[in-house]
Amino acid sequence: MAGALKWLWVLMCGASLCAIPLMADKPGAKPSDKPQADTATSSTATLDGQPAEEDEPSEELAPAAVQMDVSKVPQLIQALYQATRETKENQILDRLATAKSLIATADLKATDDQGRTALHWAVFGSSYNIKPRVLVAYADIANDLIQRGIEINKEDVYQDTALDYLLYSPTFEMQTLLIEHGATSGFLAASYQYFKQMLQCSGDKDLSKIPVSSNADLKPGLTLSLRLDTPVYSDRSRTGDPITATVSYPLCKSGENISCEQGELLIPPGTKVNGTVLFAQKAPNKYTRPRLVLDFSNVVHREDLYSPLYAHVLAVDNARETVQNNEILGIVQPHASKKFSIAFMALGAANPLAGYAVRGVQTVYGLSLRREIVYPPGTDVQAQIVRYSILKQKEAWPGWQELKVNSQLEHLVRSAPMRTTATNQVPSDPTNLMFIGSEKEVVSAFSEAGWIPASDLNVKSALKTATATLRQTGYSEGPMSTLLLHGKPPDLVFQKSLNTFAKRHHLRIWQIKPTYEGRAVWVAAATHDIATSNERGGTKWSHRIDPHIDRERDWVVSDLLFIGSAASYADVSRPNAPTKLGNATGDNILTDGKMSVVELTQGRVPTENEPAPTLSTRPTK
Repeated sequence: MAGALKWLWVLMCGASLCAIPLMADKPGAKPSDKPQADTATSSTATLDGQPAEEDEPSEELAPAAVQMDVSKVPQLIQALYQATRETKENQILDRLATAKSLIATADLKATDDQGRTALHWAVFGSSYNIKPRVLVAYADIANDLIQRGIEINKEDVYQDTALDYLLYSPTFEMQTLLIEHGATSGFLAASYQYFKQMLQCSGDKDLSKIPVSSNADLKPGLTLSLRLDTPVYSDRSRTGDPITATVSYPLCKSGENISCEQGELLIPPGTKVNGTVLFAQKAPNKYTRPRLVLDFSNVVHREDLYSPLYAHVLAVDNARETVQNNEILGIVQPHASKKFSIAFMALGAANPLAGYAVRGVQTVYGLSLRREIVYPPGTDVQAQIVRYSILKQKEAWPGWQELKVNSQLEHLVRSAPMRTTATNQVPSDPTNLMFIGSEKEVVSAFSEAGWIPASDLNVKSALKTATATLRQTGYSEGPMSTLLLHGKPPDLVFQKSLNTFAKRHHLRIWQIKPTYEGRAVWVAAATHDIATSNERGGTKWSHRIDPHIDRERDWVVSDLLFIGSAASYADVSRPNAPTKLGNATGDNILTDGKMSVVELTQGRVPTENEPAPTLSTRPTK
């Protein structure tokens, strides 16, 4: 069986699909190890072992992920809200009929807790629905509201008018109706809001005397790292759902940095940001992408004071989805190449035992892929500011606690090994992190921050890796190639990913003999996998890393400081460290050569049998 699996791997490599060497004859590997599908992607196969047919998309909408309290809002808005929570066409139409009957006697100036009018809610329902009768019913309600004089350009608490919620879902009937009656976009009118803020702050009514950019706190081009507090979905979120996130990285006037100079801090980590789902739509078929648009709209200060935030999503960390012009686009259903299918058929015919393994991989591959966008709490998002705005309040923040660098620590850093090697002795990744603490404290620190120990490299993990790669899914425990430090493999290996094996934060950690102030010392090599690439004529693939590894070093440090599992840190220079180098797989590496030393919080140890946190939540229907 091991020989058959080995030949399976050879053929897969020939099809440009092998990720890591298959360790079928690795010492200690058990012949009884059977490949298992990743639990995040496994599904039901037919009884004869053949691939199941792909599930047809449901005609119904998925159940809404968020249920809002509308008990105190006017009946008209209640009826329109309830229509957005229904999943079947006839039930939606019944709710809309009730709403239409309430228009004649309703107070059209009334709003909900987010400042939304009935027109907002009519647009919400029409933005993601594709049923013609439903779209016509929503347009009919919007027309009645406009004819009765509803404020068409009323902005909600997220600075969005009704038209803003159609920017990514241009439903012809609704969008045309609004534009014909003079609808404008709150986002496009953001410059007016900025000047209005400027006038209020300066007391000067002459706009010509006010410089456009010099007085703004938040300026276009600045980026903001956010960690979602609420989950969002392409199929279960609804247009208009509220979202919240937490700033996870300090924002200085010059941009994001792990520390800010005196007077340069704009937004400290831990600051809350709120916003809304601007658009969400599930994939209607296997050839069309699911779509999701998030609108981060306000910086939340103390005592419910808000500062306007005009930001577009730039990237979702370690996501398989792509972001284009603020819109998050899901993936299409992947299909196996002819070369891959022929390789499977040939192996199955040559060896009946291998045929069972082939069928297993084919079955996993042939099943319908869950392609909907699922971002649980803890997902890291980078947003870019696109309009000027002024912060109404600036929070005081002392910065992360800095570790005092003495001669002992300097000597410890500069005498630590600087470079790892591959198993064939080729120089590879440089070390760039040092941790001070016990093994339990190291494990606890990364567990608290959502990092997962990597699996060992063996037959099972190799096939799970192949499956995850083929299906473009995540593998949170995916193995790493072995790197050595003074001939020794790492003591601990951690990674942090979202929903794709192609992208992940990861680091290898070794304990070294010296101690510091009575505590154990560890060195690590941290890099960020950003893609997969083929090599050796397309017969093998490996991860490609971000060449600027200082970003990953700082990201790891801030992640541990943010979660509270690190007490302090310091950057220590290493004059003899190389600043330009290459690793064992041929990636270029650029670094300032410094090592970040992280003092772990004492006494924080993992509870016995407590599982590590993961990013893999999805509500049941």
